[in-house]
Amino acid sequence: MVKEKIYRGIPASQGISLSKAYLYARRQVHVNHQDIIDSEIENEIEEFNKSVEISLKELKKIYTLSVERIGEQNSRIFLAQLEILNDRIFIDAVIERIRKEKKSASFIFHDEIAKLSNILLAGNDYMKERYVDVNDVKNRVIRNMRREKLVSKVDENTIIFAHELTPADTILFSKRKVLGYATDTGGVTSHTAIISRALRIPAVVGMKVISKYISTGDTVIIDGYEGLIIANPNEETIARYNEKIDSYKVQEKKLFQVVDLPCQTVDKKHVDITSNVEFLEEVDFIKNCGNSGIGLYRTEHLYMAKEDFPTVAEQIEEYLHIANVTFPKSVTVRTFDLGGDKIIQSSYKETNPNLGWRGIRVSLDKVGIFKEQLRAILLASSKKNIRIMLPMVSSIEEIRRSKQILKEVKKDLEAKGAFFDKDIKLGVMIEVPSAVILAESFAKEVNFFSIGTNDLTQYLLAVDRGNELISGMFNEFHPAVIKSLKYIVEAAHKNKIKVSICGEMASNPEAVPVLVGLDMDELSVNPSVYPTIKRALRFIKYSDAKELVSKILNYSTTDEIINEVKKFYSEQVKSKIV
Repeated sequence: MVKEKIYRGIPASQGISLSKAYLYARRQVHVNHQDIIDSEIENEIEEFNKSVEISLKELKKIYTLSVERIGEQNSRIFLAQLEILNDRIFIDAVIERIRKEKKSASFIFHDEIAKLSNILLAGNDYMKERYVDVNDVKNRVIRNMRREKLVSKVDENTIIFAHELTPADTILFSKRKVLGYATDTGGVTSHTAIISRALRIPAVVGMKVISKYISTGDTVIIDGYEGLIIANPNEETIARYNEKIDSYKVQEKKLFQVVDLPCQTVDKKHVDITSNVEFLEEVDFIKNCGNSGIGLYRTEHLYMAKEDFPTVAEQIEEYLHIANVTFPKSVTVRTFDLGGDKIIQSSYKETNPNLGWRGIRVSLDKVGIFKEQLRAILLASSKKNIRIMLPMVSSIEEIRRSKQILKEVKKDLEAKGAFFDKDIKLGVMIEVPSAVILAESFAKEVNFFSIGTNDLTQYLLAVDRGNELISGMFNEFHPAVIKSLKYIVEAAHKNKIKVSICGEMASNPEAVPVLVGLDMDELSVNPSVYPTIKRALRFIKYSDAKELVSKILNYSTTDEIINEVKKFYSEQVKSKIV
């Protein structure tokens, strides 16, 4: 009997599936390095042009299928690939080199694409993941030059394993009712991960060499919540995961039992529960959460999708859709939070981007871009349900400068007779230590706070959560984090403004009693855990949560706090969930 083995990777798309594995190995393309003679040049160019034309037709079909399955927003990668082949300057450069160097078209095209690929590979993780997209274009064209067919058919109802998957692979395989994706490469911002989330198919990426250990036909479990692949699971593991799957199904059903009920504790303390959203498909999903409202709408994907800042018209269209879908609930639009782990084109290479040019610093340096975004947000605010939020603020000067720019944009729109919410609320993210210390001063300048616990914890504890050597030290139940949260809430309420929390901590059911006891006004959570968080809130007493917080504030270690929190959750929440 084959022994059960567990492999760990990066959870990229939530969900659990138990099925047979299908190992997908893409056929390698071969580049013809041979020289050509004068009489062969025109024929070589003609064949190259035909292959480009065929590739364009293929990508257009894939784009159409993608739009049908995951919407236009998530399908933009295919438009980016089409742009490469529609770029006449690029294509003409290839043709000119064929004539001049008398080399095969596949060799010249491969070489030209390689120049772009090398630039991407020299960048950070986000740029490296774009290499897959560009490489797919190269392979597609060269394959079509050789008249080789693309093998994209896999067994139905399987979990796909591969060294890497292109966006096209991910979309085409979904036609075969695929139950999961697991790859050696990739991260949470890879297009495979993004498309998997849009398709709501579990995915685990960055598994290094998983494709070497799995064979087609193996029984496997993919756990997109924990980032696990379990090969040849034993009966006990299968039974445990079947229970998990049933539990998640029950949770989905129970969503409809709580979706229209008030967001309040047993003793009637109201706490808003909203959603963190990035893609339009997630906006549509929250309608199933009783139209919960959006506590954080991330806008940087508009830049990352086209690797350039979007136009005002593109932004207005996006923000209007979100405002309309969410109405009458509110949507908090965070201005571009670029830099750090979200690449932005810059001629200067930062040695420590998380402490560099990012968030509001980028917006205040690129005032023209900042004004365009504020203009788009204002023009989409006619229903008066949009709020503006500034990321990575570390000083009063940044807030006041942003308010002045917003005032200038409003004045310009008023002069043009535009209709918008003149009293639109402006808030800031509290996610760096200086913002915690200056919380009282900040509260006098803005209309609301939103706490980003991911960055706040990282900066408070000086722990890079992406560093495998010290990632275990990253913990939002650290005493310094809990005490900081308390100080932020007190500073906000003292100045009569509300405070929400939109970091991962808000999406942790065990943290709900702590956050309620700290007097958070709003929990902005991942849409997929909305029902779990809402049920947890409705099972606890506000008075008990206050006692819990009073107790853990006296603890000096993370372990003491975690043990107390787990005990409370087990007794007050978990035991009541049937």
